[in-house]
Amino acid sequence: MTESFAGFRRAEVEGVPVLWLPDARFKTFRIHMTVSRPLDERAAARSVLSSLLVQGTAQYRNRPALAQRMEELYGAAVAPSSAKIGEVHVLQFSLDCVSGAFLPGTPDQLGNGLNLLAEFLAHPRLEEGGFPERVFRREQRQAANDARAIFDDRGTYAAQQALALACEGEPMAIPEHGGVEAIEAMDRTAPERARQDFLGRGELLVTAMGALEEGELLPQVRRFLANLPPRTPESLRPPLPREVQGRRASVERVDLQQSKMVLIFRLPMTDDPRVWMGRALFTSLLGGGPHSRLFREVREKRSLAYYAQAVLDRHKGLLVVHVGLDEAAAEAVEAETVRQVGLLRGGDFSAEELETARAGLLSSITAITDDIGSHMRFVIEQWRLGLDRTPEDLLASYQAVSARVVQESVEGMQLDYSFLLAPSEEPG
Repeated sequence: MTESFAGFRRAEVEGVPVLWLPDARFKTFRIHMTVSRPLDERAAARSVLSSLLVQGTAQYRNRPALAQRMEELYGAAVAPSSAKIGEVHVLQFSLDCVSGAFLPGTPDQLGNGLNLLAEFLAHPRLEEGGFPERVFRREQRQAANDARAIFDDRGTYAAQQALALACEGEPMAIPEHGGVEAIEAMDRTAPERARQDFLGRGELLVTAMGALEEGELLPQVRRFLANLPPRTPESLRPPLPREVQGRRASVERVDLQQSKMVLIFRLPMTDDPRVWMGRALFTSLLGGGPHSRLFREVREKRSLAYYAQAVLDRHKGLLVVHVGLDEAAAEAVEAETVRQVGLLRGGDFSAEELETARAGLLSSITAITDDIGSHMRFVIEQWRLGLDRTPEDLLASYQAVSARVVQESVEGMQLDYSFLLAPSEEPG
């Protein structure tokens, strides 16, 4: 009997978990590989690595050569990226191909595509232990410019600064890009060391979906993994809890017109999925859209904000409120937000409010299986959480969450940090 996980088939190849789902609705397939390492001081090298890997390989020396090879594979696409997920840094590579079954001569698209993916990962173009100087310097400058440009998006910048201050001394404080200073300080060997660390010690997961022939995937994955360096993977550790000593606050002044407030609430960590579903519904009630308390009470009724929304970070145990406002309204907005949190925590919400919040979450779940990308992202997230459930399972579970569970889910939640990005006192 074939093992399964979250509706996908499940196997282990050379110690690496593989999740896959043949789906006859599609003429294409996607192979997705993620490698996870703890977020740390290597963030800058890791974040620039994905852009360096697509500049050329040992066999295909530059971007035109790589583009030509992908055209030979009938327009195959290889997309690398890195991401910060809680306190974990993830290198992601996806391969999209048309299945050979729908092409003249039925070429081995899966095998050829995985060979190309292995070329990117295992055989980058290197010179004396590092990426070519000219290529590295160009991508380094681009990465530093991108990190600086976050300042121009005041909302994103405020969120970054709030996390850095609230989580000082914790890995969560490190931005995904690692910081401008760290980017500019590294040399061309740092991303190569990051690549070796990812492949040698990272937790690896392979997922696949689409037009996959029965019995062909696992042997091809085995050949793909044989191209990678020897591995001694290290398990990821859950984030350490931090005791909230009381509300902390700071104000940063820059040249801007609309102030940005970020409120960071800490939640006790738990592995109970029902508690997290209750927290997701609570977050929707508080700031999940036009139906929410922040929209209706803070923005519409009291005209204290231009926008107000709440998001939940399950991987770190944070509920974060983002508000665009005039500085003069900051104290009132924070007070009203805390008041609404208290009211909702005390059960002061109607059955209609709860069902509207639930409907918003359910509508996003029903669309998960409509395309390969969203379905695979869902399964990968379930794997990270260790929850073997399908979208249908998740729908049924959310429908069973009661008002009492929503209330109890946020017991122990505390406001940890209030950050305000406000206009400079000096003319710009």
